[in-house]
Amino acid sequence: MRYAIITNPVSGKMTVDQKRAALAEVAEILDAEIHGLDTIKASDLAECAQYFATRCDVLVTAGGDGTLSDIINSIDTARTPIAFLPLGTGNAMMHALKYRGGLADVARRIRDGVVREYDLINCDEKRRAFMASIGIEGSIIRLRDQYLLQGDVGFKAYFRAVFNSYFREYKRATGKITVDDVTFEVKNLLSLVVTKQPYYGFGMNVVPGARLDDRQLHILCINSGLFQSVIGAVTSFTIGNCIGQYRTGRQLTVNLERPLVLQIDGNDAWEADAFTFKVLPNALKIKC
Repeated sequence: MRYAIITNPVSGKMTVDQKRAALAEVAEILDAEIHGLDTIKASDLAECAQYFATRCDVLVTAGGDGTLSDIINSIDTARTPIAFLPLGTGNAMMHALKYRGGLADVARRIRDGVVREYDLINCDEKRRAFMASIGIEGSIIRLRDQYLLQGDVGFKAYFRAVFNSYFREYKRATGKITVDDVTFEVKNLLSLVVTKQPYYGFGMNVVPGARLDDRQLHILCINSGLFQSVIGAVTSFTIGNCIGQYRTGRQLTVNLERPLVLQIDGNDAWEADAFTFKVLPNALKIKC
């Protein structure tokens, strides 16, 4: 197979030169060239992905969850299979795909692997995703990005953002939620997670029942207080999250008393008081 590697120059903690060095052995294993390190804007990276997606058999995305999300929203995923090399900070998809070892090990797995079909989530007919959520995560991501600009790194920035969001920034809301034909009300919404894969960043197993290929949305509604939220966080790093109301379905609509921020694959997306999500069966081909 012909591979092309596309990488985001600003994802994760590495400099451009460090990424080029880290990907050198990967490029040799896959007999591929590295592209994208000279891009400046997200739109430049999207154009680069579109160009090389038509000139290879597998487009290998090297970056974090946000970069992977940008790529799947830039190309025809029904036509071009992709692969994923984790170079971000949280790397939720690294855990979802059960990667082990370093980048060279992942590259060999990609080279020797098979193309599998996975589902995606249609978010408001605007964007496709592996994982989305409404609630505190939008506040966390915005604060995290501020702290990263101030010099915090990795988990420190994330933990600081979680603390300040929970105790200062985020204001809970009441919502009416419909999963397929079943409607219920949730008060004091902390987070509504809509996902195809189980993980948040840093290996947090938030929705243990989620699957990439079962043609279902996996929905977790959390409105717990501080004590239960701490328990949920701790178990997410160990046996898997054990709090919240869990449901599955093919379609989800959310109506809120006031606008909240939607996050998609680790990036904040848009703010609204109503959202719609649908499962997109077999919408993505991944070689792994």
